[in-house]
Amino acid sequence: MKYSKQILSCMLAVGLLSACSANTTKNVENNTDNPIEKHEQTDQGKAKVETNGETTNTETEQTVDEQATADDPSTDQTTNSNDNNQTEKNANDQAKIIKSIKKQLKTKLPVSLPSQLPLKDGKYLTATTKIEKNKYTIVFYESDKEVPVNDSSLKKAPKNSMIAKYKVVKYSSLEKANEQISFEDFSKVGGQKMNLGHNIIGYQDAGAGALWTSWNEGRWAIATHTRTTKPELGLELAKQAVDYLEKNTLPIPKPNGSIRLDAIKSTENNVKWQNKNIVYSIEKVKDPIDALKIATSME
Repeated sequence: MKYSKQILSCMLAVGLLSACSANTTKNVENNTDNPIEKHEQTDQGKAKVETNGETTNTETEQTVDEQATADDPSTDQTTNSNDNNQTEKNANDQAKIIKSIKKQLKTKLPVSLPSQLPLKDGKYLTATTKIEKNKYTIVFYESDKEVPVNDSSLKKAPKNSMIAKYKVVKYSSLEKANEQISFEDFSKVGGQKMNLGHNIIGYQDAGAGALWTSWNEGRWAIATHTRTTKPELGLELAKQAVDYLEKNTLPIPKPNGSIRLDAIKSTENNVKWQNKNIVYSIEKVKDPIDALKIATSME
């Protein structure tokens, strides 16, 4: 079959055009990202998969994220925040009880009360009050639920629910008030010298199976008690008390105050101080440092 020269030229042109189109299509396919799946390496060295334009992390990266969350300090901050909120709530609850006590103290004696009482976790503060001519007494209790001050149920409150007994008594003279304090200058009494820390010297004296470690801080006479068979307990408690009082302030006695702290399990821990012929006392506290905590919260 014979074709004209013009027809042959046209056929050749069409062939070349088809080849170019095929090559162009192939190049475009090679240079286009696979829309189904692409793997690339992240800067943490973990695979990240893009599927249909969406990015998902591998299980390895998720595990790292979980660990990061566990190590995140914001978790501790949340816990601390919850603890702070609980502490604030407890303080507010106690403040309401203290306010209620003050309202019920119809007395001519000066009213000065502790602002904080030591409570076990989950317990509530309550109290009973008793008012006499020259005296008032408050017994603080802890309870499993909120109980109003002077509620009748407190008449049958178990002994172990008592936190402390607080008394304010007006005596007929300064001399009689002084007798309740029994202040002593232990540097003059003497005894074996003991270093209690914070530049305070204590004096130890034993007798009748009891060992006393005694010292003075300002107008306060302070002593810890233990048995002679366990002398280390008295000295250890004395150092704890000195350290606590270095950071916390006792009421200012006029003229004097006295403290007894028992290193052996006891409710004989007590704090007493006077304002002339009026004597304030915190008694029947199980823990010696708790007795100091109550005394240093006086308002």
